[in-house]
Amino acid sequence: MSGGIGTAVHVPSFAVRDGRRAVETRYVDGLPQIVAWDLTTGQRRQVTTAPLGVETAAIEPDGHGLWWFDADPGGQGRWLRGPFEGGHPRPALDGVPAGRMHGLAFDPRSGLAAVGVGVADRSRYYLGRPGEHARLVAEEPGYAAVVGLAPGGRLLATAGYPAGPAAVRLWSPASGVLVDSIPGAAGDGDGGAAWALGFRPDLTTARPELLLVLERAGRYTLAFWRQGEGIRTHGPGSALDFDTEITACWYGPGRTALVQQDRAGRSRLLRADLDRGTTTVLPTPEGTIIDFSCAPDRTVHCLWSRDGEPPRPLICYPESAEGAEYPEPPARPDRSGRSGRSGRSTTASRGTAPGGTTGSRRRELWTRRPYGQIHSFVATPPGLGAGHRPWPTVFLVHGGPHTHDRDAYDARTEALVRAGFAVVRTNYRGSTGYGPRWRDDFGHRVGLAQLEDLAAVRGHLIDAGVSEPGRTGLCGYSWGGYLTLLAMGVQPRLWDVGLAVAPVADYTAAYRATTPALREVDDRLFGGTPEQVPHRYRAACPMTYVGRVRGPLFLAASADDEKCPPEQIERYLAALRRRDVPHRVRWLGGGHDVGRDPAGHAAAWAAMVRYADDTLRASPRTADRRTSGRTGSHHPVHHTEERSTP
Repeated sequence: MSGGIGTAVHVPSFAVRDGRRAVETRYVDGLPQIVAWDLTTGQRRQVTTAPLGVETAAIEPDGHGLWWFDADPGGQGRWLRGPFEGGHPRPALDGVPAGRMHGLAFDPRSGLAAVGVGVADRSRYYLGRPGEHARLVAEEPGYAAVVGLAPGGRLLATAGYPAGPAAVRLWSPASGVLVDSIPGAAGDGDGGAAWALGFRPDLTTARPELLLVLERAGRYTLAFWRQGEGIRTHGPGSALDFDTEITACWYGPGRTALVQQDRAGRSRLLRADLDRGTTTVLPTPEGTIIDFSCAPDRTVHCLWSRDGEPPRPLICYPESAEGAEYPEPPARPDRSGRSGRSGRSTTASRGTAPGGTTGSRRRELWTRRPYGQIHSFVATPPGLGAGHRPWPTVFLVHGGPHTHDRDAYDARTEALVRAGFAVVRTNYRGSTGYGPRWRDDFGHRVGLAQLEDLAAVRGHLIDAGVSEPGRTGLCGYSWGGYLTLLAMGVQPRLWDVGLAVAPVADYTAAYRATTPALREVDDRLFGGTPEQVPHRYRAACPMTYVGRVRGPLFLAASADDEKCPPEQIERYLAALRRRDVPHRVRWLGGGHDVGRDPAGHAAAWAAMVRYADDTLRASPRTADRRTSGRTGSHHPVHHTEERSTP
């Protein structure tokens, strides 16, 4: 593309009243920037040149203005607005304080915009016309986000803790009064959750309707709430009832929605009729729909990927006989170590695809345990002869924990396979895509249950002759980095190197310093706060086991990280130094998001691969195939610390 505009980060958002205009997020010189897309001419214009990039953008219903959230490395910022045709940006709404982004919604009928802002430990909701002064509608403690503004500005929907007593709240923008709320729990003692997905846009005079996903009795159901009537659903057993996680959006006029279902590391799209309770599967290639949106002409724009193929746009035509098509040529593989969105997508059971590593093999592994089967994606280097296996192995541990590794391109996998490693991505208990029981049912044994799964997969691979004892390591970002540090202390005989980026190193300290949204996640994981269940936090904390860590460890972190604050990492590093544990530290810029300091993270990733290579290729074979009783004598005691400048 001309002007240095590169591949898509997210799908486009369209002006609902002018389908000729859209806004995109695309890579420009390695950073995500906002791009205006004129569909009439096909021209794209770069809007932002933010030094840390911009992840979130929107377009006004009439297409006149573009919005983006301008955040500092710690995630604090405000919405800016610029003309679609070009010009200087200004605050999108006057009178709104800086804070964390807590959602945005437009109403095409009234022209109003609603934004949520996190200030300290409270959520505030503002309403106004673009470029004008906004007024405070309501505020409440904790984390909640704006998810919808009903036609005519009659109701404002906000979403908080999905399993809480008021997962969704409905406010009157005129008075700021709470009109109704939707509980997450079903009220039958069997748990449950609720997610709000936006108001039906074509209702201008009738009672507002809000699209919902409900978790009930171990299933996910597509439903809707209607003012004055409450929740309406077809109930268990209908085609709108799913066994694994879904998300959805309204599609065209009437009670029709598009549904994305994630299942066992892959996804599919369906068209759902909420009146009839029926669904139709849309034809899409096997792989992962990373993101999707609906254009005013009812075409569906997706960001799609699969093993060896970097994410690329895909357009579907649900109302015609046409199949899906790719509007752009394949992107060049990213060799920087940045992996799609947030570094969480993975590989699948298929031969090498364009962009993959020539001759490498991909497979899936299901490891049987009494509580279920653990699903892993495995990639191995070229070569099948006895002289090529077993291989030194790196487990790329996903974060979340409520996300999953997928059948999608991952630059880290390609880099490690090229370097001669087998690469494993495991969807441990807590992962999505396998139903509520797999996601939640591990008895608040946070971290420890996940390590049991990783150890079981490691043993399976050693028995299968894929991995070599004494040469297996862990690499993770965010919560995956947390599991890496925890494993190096809880299971020091199993893992020969740990590579952790932006980890939780001291869970109690991180809880007290992190964002309100993440504290609510931890409350659900642990079943309470550190004050309420201190024994659970202590059992799950890497600091508890730091005295058992042998190393070597490579840690990369940011001094601006609001989600996994640096102070708790520094405390962990001090404990390593006191015990002369071999480790290396690299401090980065850009906060928690790896995309905000691409050069720093690319350099850190290259250093981590070298570190793993030096460590795992130096590790001796051991007699015990399962425990790989490492002596540690081959690792020189050292500590180095580096800082990169963004």
